[in-house]
Amino acid sequence: MSHTAVSIRPLTGPTRLQSLIDAIGEQEFELELLSLLNETCGAEHCAIFGLDGSAPRELAAASLDGTNTAHVCATQYLQTQSWRRDPTMGAARKQGLNDTPSLIHLNIGQLEDQELRDVIYARMSERLLLCGPSAAGRVALSILKSGNGSLFESSGVMDLERFATVLLPILGKHATATWQRSRLLLALTSLEEIESCVLACADKFPRRESQVCARIVYGMSSTGIAIELGISEETVMTYRKRIYQRLGIATQRELLIWYVSQWAKAPRLVSPASSARH
Repeated sequence: MSHTAVSIRPLTGPTRLQSLIDAIGEQEFELELLSLLNETCGAEHCAIFGLDGSAPRELAAASLDGTNTAHVCATQYLQTQSWRRDPTMGAARKQGLNDTPSLIHLNIGQLEDQELRDVIYARMSERLLLCGPSAAGRVALSILKSGNGSLFESSGVMDLERFATVLLPILGKHATATWQRSRLLLALTSLEEIESCVLACADKFPRRESQVCARIVYGMSSTGIAIELGISEETVMTYRKRIYQRLGIATQRELLIWYVSQWAKAPRLVSPASSARH
């Protein structure tokens, strides 16, 4: 077999994880993660995948040399559906939310699948796949080392096994934080998203008022709203007044606060581990 899997017992993570914890939700998280992995076992590339959807989703990726090699590799891996033939990903996706984490080792040179060996993992010698449950759902951390026959440091792999039960929750927290941030950005910049949320409050507004309300939140002027909806500016002003009266508010800022609170309450079936990289 080209890969092996071991069960991992819960242990407390080392103090060097603190800088990674501090970077949760921040842009530097991926590089902090890779720096930790490099110091631990010699990793040169890493990618985080969400496993809760019908197919794995890339959540983050980083390369030690500053290139986008890890991201390109992950994108090709997913777009060509090579993951379907990857024995390590197959094993990871079989894990349940209540299963203990696993660290799956893959000797790339021993892969029988030529495309995986020579295209997807070109110039890579070894892969570790840390997988298990997290607050964001099931996640997998792919860790790669390049070089002809170059292997991960055995002592470092043992260290990785020891703090895996600490590392996975950190990955989940970061995935959740970045997902929430991207969702909030969408909530404030997508007219379609805004209108969908406002229309869901059917008990508060008639449809036309909902359309006007959504465009006020979006930041359109009265003239712009009138042109887009094919009504007069006076009608727009009348709808605005009715909306404010219904909500008991007096300013556009208060309307925005009301909208964000409504958006935050709306149920969402998509989880960070099943949504695409933002």
